[in-house]
Amino acid sequence: MSAICGIFYCDGRPVAQETGAAMMRELGIYQADSVGTWQEGRVFFGCHAQHITPESVQEILPYHDALAGLTITADAIIDNRAELCDKLGIDSSCRKGMPDSLFILRAYQKWGQDCPKYLVGDFAFAIWDNKRQELFCAVDHTGTRTFYYYQSTGIFAFSTLVRPLFALPGIAKQRNETWIADFLAMPCVSHQLDPELTPYQNIYLLPAGNRLTVRPDRAIKQVYWQVDGQPELKMKSDSEYEEAFREVFGEAVRCRLRSIRPVGAMLSGGLDSASVASMAARELAGSDQRLLAFSAVPMLGYRDWLPAYSKADETPYIEAVRECTQNIDVTYCRFDGKHPLSDNDLFLAMLEQPYKIFENMFWVAGIMAAAKERNVGVILNGAEGNVTISWGYIQPYLLTLLRAGRWRQLYHESWATARRFKRPHKVFLQLLTELLPYEIRRYINREKVLEWCKNLQDLSPINPDFARRALVQERFHRFGYDPFCVRPVDCLEERKQRLSPDLFSHGGVLFTKKSLAYRMALRDPTADKRVIEFCLSVPDNQYVRGGRGRFLIRRAMVGILPDKVRLNEMTRGRQSADWVQRMQPSWPELADEIRGIGTRDTEKEYLDIARIQRELTKFRTLKDNAADDSNLRMLIRSLIFSRFLRQEESS
Repeated sequence: MSAICGIFYCDGRPVAQETGAAMMRELGIYQADSVGTWQEGRVFFGCHAQHITPESVQEILPYHDALAGLTITADAIIDNRAELCDKLGIDSSCRKGMPDSLFILRAYQKWGQDCPKYLVGDFAFAIWDNKRQELFCAVDHTGTRTFYYYQSTGIFAFSTLVRPLFALPGIAKQRNETWIADFLAMPCVSHQLDPELTPYQNIYLLPAGNRLTVRPDRAIKQVYWQVDGQPELKMKSDSEYEEAFREVFGEAVRCRLRSIRPVGAMLSGGLDSASVASMAARELAGSDQRLLAFSAVPMLGYRDWLPAYSKADETPYIEAVRECTQNIDVTYCRFDGKHPLSDNDLFLAMLEQPYKIFENMFWVAGIMAAAKERNVGVILNGAEGNVTISWGYIQPYLLTLLRAGRWRQLYHESWATARRFKRPHKVFLQLLTELLPYEIRRYINREKVLEWCKNLQDLSPINPDFARRALVQERFHRFGYDPFCVRPVDCLEERKQRLSPDLFSHGGVLFTKKSLAYRMALRDPTADKRVIEFCLSVPDNQYVRGGRGRFLIRRAMVGILPDKVRLNEMTRGRQSADWVQRMQPSWPELADEIRGIGTRDTEKEYLDIARIQRELTKFRTLKDNAADDSNLRMLIRSLIFSRFLRQEESS
């Protein structure tokens, strides 16, 4: 993977040597295995490359093809290399060592601006076409790699990071209040409604599945791929669906194992990460390699406060996976002495923006640090698995049946689900009640709905005056955002929401910056374009049947996953259940810092200071079960945002 940057002076002036050098210095905050630049008149390209795959070791970036009049700089790992070789007619003698950037360049020569449609992998790239005198840029289907850009009269500049853009003359660092309003107002972990927005005015993020053509007189941005319904895949039997699943998913895992260093995986006791790790371990065994798995477990002395069906320590399930595959070495990571805000300033600098996933951020980064010590080059995860490989939730499926008028099947599935509980008739009625229009459900369960909405609303620390000035409610309406998640959705609607461009952008920022910081590729086979399209094409009754959810993966992984994990329906892992207990020793100091929020004008402008101080009085001490308290989470989010403002103002 790489960090790239570039400048195109649309007004024809040449790029000064110092201008390009200034951008490259900012990329230099991360370790690089090779550094390259290319400049010709009004165009400059740069690349800080980190070698991950065997082909990247000899890769030259930026690469200039004088005969074709094309130059490329790329942050890319292309996964469908064999397929591209066949389509591009590449001679067998050239295939093995051909770098990924050259595949992109050849694809551009054959298909022009449609070339991203044919690429599978994680990529962001820019190609200067000298003959056409235009710049062509694109990011992958799920926006896994960031591509920030700035455009004004006379200049277009881009970079993997935000900082290099501010090194250019005339680009001012100004806060984007629309992004800030989205970040503070949305109760979910997403950062913004519009996937293009960033925390800074006039700095944009090229969204997932988008391409951008920049000419001297204009720029044209187009969507080339988006998550949508697929033609239904019709097969003769369940076993054929299972075989097809293993083939598509297996290839998505297999092609992500190209690494000059050991391969690792983030492993929990759940279906998704366990499936990714198990498939990877089986594949690596064929070449006498072992998978290095890393699992976060609770701190020493953790006091269990969870209900019986929720487990903070998934070690028994992880051990079952290890014993089943016999090709996984597991490192258990406790991170004793760490809490969610221990490395907050480091993470803010790394991500170049505030964040909301504070409960998980410290242990994900900790796992990557542990993996770096083991010289891991690629670390796998199953972040999108719930929406792809292990999809299968009862309620959206029942609504899908209702909307399709499949009454008999709706009755049978509802009753089959209810029969699995001690009081089936009550559960049956609850299931059917959930299918009523929201207005009726809200009236029937008005107290419960109001409490639920209030808990979600409690997560937002936005100043009401700022929210009105930023037109937050109007933006929610315009983007179709349901902040309280109360509108019932069917299977396709829910998957499209959870695989939306704004969430892809949110994930891409985290993936890219953590990958660069820890010098390894963070890769998710469950978000492979082929996996997404396959899973969307599979009939819904393959995912839910007889009242059982996540039905396809449970069948397809027979003999690959241990039954303890594969058939587990009653116990769910609870990541970061110990986050409050970790913070308890530091709470007096943290509470003092939160008490000081509001001393700066920017904090008063954006945050609801009165509410923050009012809620803080309820947390003189932290109880273990405060981990589920929305108001405590709001306080921590406010503190992270306050620290971001302080860091940003001092830079």
